[in-house]
Amino acid sequence: MTDYTAMKDGIFKSVCSLDCPDQCGLLIHKENGKIVKVQGDPDHPVTQGNICNKVRNVTARLYDEKRLTTPLKRVGRKGDGQFAPITWEEAIETIRQKWTKLIEEKGPESILPYSFYGNMGNLNAEGMDRRFFYRLGSSQLDRTICQSAGTTGYKYTMGASIGTDPEETIHTKLFIFWGINAVSTNMHQITLAQKARKQGAKIVVIDVHKNQTGRMADWFIPLRPGTDSALALGIMHVLFKEGLTD
Repeated sequence: MTDYTAMKDGIFKSVCSLDCPDQCGLLIHKENGKIVKVQGDPDHPVTQGNICNKVRNVTARLYDEKRLTTPLKRVGRKGDGQFAPITWEEAIETIRQKWTKLIEEKGPESILPYSFYGNMGNLNAEGMDRRFFYRLGSSQLDRTICQSAGTTGYKYTMGASIGTDPEETIHTKLFIFWGINAVSTNMHQITLAQKARKQGAKIVVIDVHKNQTGRMADWFIPLRPGTDSALALGIMHVLFKEGLTD
């Protein structure tokens, strides 16, 4: 297997590791061992060269002069924002001493590994950290920070976590983007919706303000914050009353 990390110049295929299910195909441009440009991979069958601004400008974050390069330890009062750089050895030893004392005095469940995805990878997302904290005997985090309410609601509505393959939505006749600024947060679905639109599909956007997705819609429906449920119940009432359900 070729070790691309050791190659200092060239354009290399990769995928985005950020917390987004799309996992966009990327082309990484390197010069003298430094990443100088990130662009979408047009050969990727799904993302087809489209990437978000966050990843397109990732080089600015990678090489920002303010980026942390060493652990910092708080030296002032909590909240004062006073920190001093320390070595990795000192940081690890500080944590070890603190955890050892906590486990001895209060038990391992006094330690809570509070985290979620951020970067999606075998090591970062669901890997060694969970094994480590389980072995340590710490409190086990119910990882529902992000989408538990949506997942539960979807299962109540659909019966299970099922749905249409996004690539099949190019055959859709009607898109309803409800409470989602998909142009900014789900750009590949917008690309598929635009392909469907060329085949006659209509795009409806329901939201509290006319964002980028609302501006590109065929029909934008504004509503007041907190009235989504009333509109949804009204739509269901009409569908059943007029026999429009399949």
